[in-house]
Amino acid sequence: MQVSVEKTGPCQAKVNFTVPGDEFSGTFKRALQNAGKNAKMKGFRPGHVPVQIIEKHYGVQIRQETIQYFVQQAYEQAVKDNQLKVVGFQRVNLDEIRILEGTDFSHAFEVSLRPEITLKEYKGLTVESQLEPVMDQEIENAIENVKLQQSQPEPAGDAGLPENGMALAKVEWLSGSESILTRDGLRVSPNSPTPGTDADAFKKALTGAKDGESRDVSMTFPADFDKVELRGKPGTTRITISQAYKLNPPSDEDLRKMLGVADDAALKKLVREKLAEAKQTQENGRVENVILDQILAVHEFELPAMMVDEQTTARLGQLKQQMQQGGVPADKIEEQAAAQKDNAKKAAERGIRALFLMQSIGEKESLLVTREDMQAEVQAIAERNNAKVEEVVKYYQEKNLFDQMAIEILERKVRRFLRENAKIKEPA
Repeated sequence: MQVSVEKTGPCQAKVNFTVPGDEFSGTFKRALQNAGKNAKMKGFRPGHVPVQIIEKHYGVQIRQETIQYFVQQAYEQAVKDNQLKVVGFQRVNLDEIRILEGTDFSHAFEVSLRPEITLKEYKGLTVESQLEPVMDQEIENAIENVKLQQSQPEPAGDAGLPENGMALAKVEWLSGSESILTRDGLRVSPNSPTPGTDADAFKKALTGAKDGESRDVSMTFPADFDKVELRGKPGTTRITISQAYKLNPPSDEDLRKMLGVADDAALKKLVREKLAEAKQTQENGRVENVILDQILAVHEFELPAMMVDEQTTARLGQLKQQMQQGGVPADKIEEQAAAQKDNAKKAAERGIRALFLMQSIGEKESLLVTREDMQAEVQAIAERNNAKVEEVVKYYQEKNLFDQMAIEILERKVRRFLRENAKIKEPA
């Protein structure tokens, strides 16, 4: 088999290959013979089905498998002989390939190549800290939130829904008298207004509501609402209470027992530490994003066109699926997806550019993804989903997601490396 590679762009190449007719024919016939050895067909002893019969029943499938075999061989030889750094390749439509008996088989397909990146400065970048101290009021609020989360619900009865209570309810959005959206069985609270409503008006309307009652609140349809013609227009949110509850919080003593602390001072210390940890995690993420933005701004390089197109299509596909689940009409889905194509492409390009930069920095700094890293990630996923490790491994194998897992681990390593090697400056 002859294989040649033609560079068609900075990140693109075409692999051309030719298989001599006798080589293709011989491989095809051997595949038929091997299939015959394992075939079980009525009227024939197992393993003794004639090749002609095998070809009649399975010839199309085996011919496609033979073509796929040579495509794979051409790909592997092209990568090895030309040291190609392939990040994706064009799928070959086997149904479109026609091969005449005894003639040479020639074909070509495109591959996407990893761009050549000359790394500029990425260590020691300056970022101004926005980390804020934990305030006493935040601690008090956090303790109250914990109490609320641990509260036991009790039917509100004739007193109706209290300000700090919760209810199971049906929520409707109305435009005039027309029901635009309905969600039943939702948990609602007077302190958590639904989108487009005024917080004070929402609290006032729901407080005191009893089982079976409906309360209406003026609203404005959100700017990102699926029905474009209603965006920013006035409407009504109708809450129909199925069951109103008051919430009985645990006592201070019960809360301390729950959290394993001896007294109020220890409770506040624990809460302060947790809040400080959460703020630090949030700040770490923000700093990493700032550094990545700085690096992206000074690194310009070509991107594989096929990869950009695939990622853009995938993003638009997710958007369409979300709109479909939201009940958007089919014609509106296509219209809105077309309007978002440029934004989807820009997001895809940024994500791909960041990915290649992360990989280049990771290689430069020898930030490898080890077997231990992968095992720890699988264990963490299993714990988060209350699943067995074996179940997670099976799922990731079936979905071919282990490469994606490795990329995500590498990204976290590189982001942490960049942050730890940055100059974090206290604000003036």
